[in-house]
Amino acid sequence: MAHHRLLNIRSFFLTSLFLLSLGSLSAQNQRPVYHGSKHYSIKVKQFKEEGKLPSNVIVMYGDSHSEYGGDWNRHFPGAGKIINRGIIGDDSKGMYNRLDLVLPYHPKKIFFECGANDLSHGWSVERVFQGITNVLTTIRKQCPKTELYVQSLLPLNEEVGTWKYLKGKDDLIIQLNNKLKQYCASHALTYIDLYTPLLGAKPQTMKAEYCRDGLHLTEKGYDVWAKIIRPYIYK
Repeated sequence: MAHHRLLNIRSFFLTSLFLLSLGSLSAQNQRPVYHGSKHYSIKVKQFKEEGKLPSNVIVMYGDSHSEYGGDWNRHFPGAGKIINRGIIGDDSKGMYNRLDLVLPYHPKKIFFECGANDLSHGWSVERVFQGITNVLTTIRKQCPKTELYVQSLLPLNEEVGTWKYLKGKDDLIIQLNNKLKQYCASHALTYIDLYTPLLGAKPQTMKAEYCRDGLHLTEKGYDVWAKIIRPYIYK
């Protein structure tokens, strides 16, 4: 009787260990739940409803700068289908969270831009850089044949308008751009400088006619952006 009781205890102990190990593995494989803004949730729902991306698609993947670009196809006739996957207010965490809406379809090209909202959170340049490179590394790993273009952060113009959480962060933008440029050089990625062509006469300041509110672009600003990336779009 004692022998059977001992066997039952041992069986219970081993079963418990097995279930605990399964729970541990499950927890490791689960990605932390990401809670974005209301707009983020709306856009992600929209992207999910749109479903599968076309083959050989070009994706504009970023934050408000990309989303406000609207239909990017207007700038590049005959270049193939260009899909806008920008979300206003998005940061590197949000962009990482929604990669599964893009990467399974192995786009032909991805034009990536991110960082302004990360800096607006008060994060250090190094923390923002690590968040961005986490996204880039994942793209390269899952879509090795996709042409990945890393676009710089844009300059600000505090004379046209001031964004409270980006005020005085011009130097941080430059530092982050330099780190991204160096990263691309050492990882065989194409870095695209949007910052310099958008500057006006005043150092570290976006040309007024390109800027509508101190941060976001006017249509003329988007024309400049489109001109910069045109060779890569048609490549």
